[in-house]
Amino acid sequence: MKTLSNYPAKIFIGIHDNEKIYLSAPSWDCGWYWGFGYIGNKNCHYHIDGLTKHESYDFEKKCFTYEFTNLYDGFKKHFGNSLIVRDSQLWTLCELLKTFYILKETAEVLGRGGSHYTNNPCSELITNKDEVTRINTTVLPAIFEEIYKILIPAQDNEKVNAQLVKLNNKGNTLKVVEFMHENRITTDDLKTIAGITAHDFNIIHSKYWELHHAKKAATAKA
Repeated sequence: MKTLSNYPAKIFIGIHDNEKIYLSAPSWDCGWYWGFGYIGNKNCHYHIDGLTKHESYDFEKKCFTYEFTNLYDGFKKHFGNSLIVRDSQLWTLCELLKTFYILKETAEVLGRGGSHYTNNPCSELITNKDEVTRINTTVLPAIFEEIYKILIPAQDNEKVNAQLVKLNNKGNTLKVVEFMHENRITTDDLKTIAGITAHDFNIIHSKYWELHHAKKAATAKA
């Protein structure tokens, strides 16, 4: 099985416990499933779907406590402001990753004819080799491609943010908004960009939506 593009073997996604964390590229493993969602570095290895479970030790009660979140909140809790993905793209990334996990499991069930506890009496009805092939050769590679359309450009977000702040400091709000459109930055994303004050946000936000509604009205008239 092949991906649609060649992806970096490791791609940076954020910092946790003062260590840079990387996502490994998808790989076709053992000749029957896609390995993906592995994150870490030379010192640690874990899985993206594990970000929905947060463990901490309660010293007063002398026991571990657990908090469960959705994947979006899991990313935010785990990486904080070091996460390279913009808030406006994070829900899409989570959607793609969750779909990967579900489809990977679906392909396994359809390929085995069951869930691998024991022989499934409906195995013949469940088994669908054609669908397994479609998922693994067409659907999952397309999902990987969309994931990396988010992650690869995100490597430059810090540099792009600095350019936006520099533009804003020159006082030309129109150019700031045009730059935002060019780089797919939303007004919500401004809240996490260092150098953009609450005052800056209000001015840019007003201009952004003023131009948006003007363009929408012009399109409607046409």
